[in-house]
Amino acid sequence: MPTVGSPLPQAGGQTVRTRRPQPSILYRRALREARPWLPQLAVILALGFVATPIALLAPIPVKIVIDNVLGDRPLPALIDGWLPAGVAGSEEALLSLSVAFVLLVALVKAIHGTIEFLYRETVADRMVRRFKGNVLGNALGLSLAQDEDKGVVDQVFRINHDAPALQAMTIWGVLPLLVSGMSVVWVLSVTAFFSGAVALVALATTVPLILLIYVSQRALCDRWHRVRAFESGITRLVYEALGAQRVVVTCGREGDEVERLVAAARSCFVARFAVLTIECGFKVGLALAVGVGTAAIIHLGARDVQSGRLTPGDFVLLLSYMAQLYEPLKAIALHIIGQQAAFACGERAFELLETPKTIAQAADPEPLCKARGAVEFRGVTFGYPGGRPVLRRASFRIQPGTCVGIVGPTGSGKSTLINLLVRLADPREGDIRLDGIDIRRYRATDLRRQFSIMEQEPALFTMTVAGNIAYGRPDATPAEIEAAARRARAHDFVAALPQGYDSMVGERGARLSGGERQRICLARAFLKDAPILVLDEPTSALDQETEAAITAGVEELMAGRTTFIIAHRLSTLRRADMILCVQDGRVTVEAGAGAAPATLAAAAE
Repeated sequence: MPTVGSPLPQAGGQTVRTRRPQPSILYRRALREARPWLPQLAVILALGFVATPIALLAPIPVKIVIDNVLGDRPLPALIDGWLPAGVAGSEEALLSLSVAFVLLVALVKAIHGTIEFLYRETVADRMVRRFKGNVLGNALGLSLAQDEDKGVVDQVFRINHDAPALQAMTIWGVLPLLVSGMSVVWVLSVTAFFSGAVALVALATTVPLILLIYVSQRALCDRWHRVRAFESGITRLVYEALGAQRVVVTCGREGDEVERLVAAARSCFVARFAVLTIECGFKVGLALAVGVGTAAIIHLGARDVQSGRLTPGDFVLLLSYMAQLYEPLKAIALHIIGQQAAFACGERAFELLETPKTIAQAADPEPLCKARGAVEFRGVTFGYPGGRPVLRRASFRIQPGTCVGIVGPTGSGKSTLINLLVRLADPREGDIRLDGIDIRRYRATDLRRQFSIMEQEPALFTMTVAGNIAYGRPDATPAEIEAAARRARAHDFVAALPQGYDSMVGERGARLSGGERQRICLARAFLKDAPILVLDEPTSALDQETEAAITAGVEELMAGRTTFIIAHRLSTLRRADMILCVQDGRVTVEAGAGAAPATLAAAAE
């Protein structure tokens, strides 16, 4: 007995490459994508740089209290020169001033942190929104063969979950590294002013940190790619189960689908646990390195206090600065380790964004306003990469206004003919002509504007009824939308909806019946008024009464247009002037009403 599907293909169905781009390459790619926001990123960087001087001021009041309020040491010359004589000579005044200064620094830090956070989040959101749009735009422009290779669910996952890595690599990656690096320089410089030996010990602590970072990031890189690929695969399993809910439930396979998901999640956790193990090991090594450095600094500082080279206040100030030094050092280390997840996500998003489109655009396109509808295939051969040809040297000619039936067994290439005609893919050999001109000479958007397509499964979007009708002509007026709905016999049921044409149709038109969804699509075709119509037997899943109503509208729409009917029932072919029989990669032309029923039946099997 066969097993119930494997939990996941290798890494979620995606090949995990062993050679990865260097981090510097990914950072440069991220910054290139973020170029429109470079001024805003500069502001975020400047706000980050301001945080260090504010933090350096925080421990100064503590030093004054220890040395000058509780002790009898004189004020440092730099501070004494700024204070009035009455304040410098009074312990009560110094104490009050120190307390007030602590409160002031806390308030400034809070205001600075709030401004920085809100501004950073605003820029990050705008940047990721545009990046997601760019990735989606490129994905929509890929050919049919490329879409099949990548998989729709994986593309959705990359756009929704991997694209935000752009902000992780820029706003949360490059900028914090620069800020932390500058903070280290500031703190080391101030520390060296008090004690060169302490500064050298602190600097020496960075050596094991650099080694830890180097070893850990190499181990994490591929593991994070596997985690993201597994997570994409889990999304695919959920999408498939919910998308085929009726089949799952009627076959009694709910438990099996749950088990598949649990098994997939378990595999994903195993991959993620490997990442967590390395990260935990790194954090232990980081804590030890910082602990050793702190212990050495306490020992040296205490000795300097005993010898009189440092005051107790200086010692406390140094310890505070060491804490501020190790925080950015730890931040740098954790950022670099954490960036491995961002690299994995960013590389996947950039891969989809930069997938070259195989549908090339003509350098000097022919103008195309409204086609007459003459179509010609000349020796067209097409096949998907790695597979046998779907079509072999297909040749036929169609005059404007002709109704063409397309028949053939399932998978024979009926839909492929249409996909090639609207340039969702390009043939390997031969050419396709519209009104006597190779369609590759037209701009793709102009070419596709010549077609209206109605499919068995109506294509509706989560928007209003009016928005769906006007999808092919977004500049249409409300009067034009209503006129198209009347011609499609849709106005009466639309007007009866709670908000009429402003009513939401739900996900994929879930709030409408099958017949209502098809009438909305028919109204869309009327409004677009394209010269070529493609019908993938849109009434085959409807009851007889609804089918008759929609058929009347379809026949009105067909008048004067070149029409292609992908036929699954021979009764549909009664309208056809000519018939294309697709079988075993060959396309033969039959007469319309005079075609032999036996020939058509054999082709449609």
